[in-house]
Amino acid sequence: MTDRIRGCFINSMNAQDSPSGGPPPPNSPIYSDLQMYFAWLAKGAPVGAKLAGGGFPPFAEPAAGYDPGRGKAVFEQYCAACHGNGGQGARQPNGAVVYPPLWGPHSYNWNAGMAVLPLAAAFIKANMPYEEANTLTDQQAWDVAAYINSQERPKDPTQIGTVAQTAAKSFTGFPTYYGKTVDGHLLGSGSSGSGPFPKSK
Repeated sequence: MTDRIRGCFINSMNAQDSPSGGPPPPNSPIYSDLQMYFAWLAKGAPVGAKLAGGGFPPFAEPAAGYDPGRGKAVFEQYCAACHGNGGQGARQPNGAVVYPPLWGPHSYNWNAGMAVLPLAAAFIKANMPYEEANTLTDQQAWDVAAYINSQERPKDPTQIGTVAQTAAKSFTGFPTYYGKTVDGHLLGSGSSGSGPFPKSK
């Protein structure tokens, strides 16, 4: 479980952009604290049982496929008010994240689950817009997932070799924009830009 949590810090939270420049060290109490919190959340639940409302129910790609152009319109209507027109998210004056960035140098990186279209679509459908879960159609969820994930973000931290080599090795068999060229840019090259915080010395 520690490895799973560490992977979330590295990929979904892009810990490389944090004040420390990486995930908590292996002996950090953060890992045991989170595991105790998980146990508390599960108190009274039968072990191994599927509970109603658990997870993000996957659903098939729509017959019309997915399209970032259609997704841009969905984003502008339902997402931009919180996440910003440029997907940069919103922070409090002290730097604390209010709404996370969805692309660009401070977002989740290419190795995060959210960079995989069916996973992103399932999460969006089950949770977004904020406090209006399950109001988007399946088509809207897939299209906006495509729009968000056809934007550049931080590099895959496990990348070895070129983007093309990594795409062939690790990104085949599921819908993703990693390794695709969009508007003349090879996605997976990584967003440039300094982090929002100074790195620890």
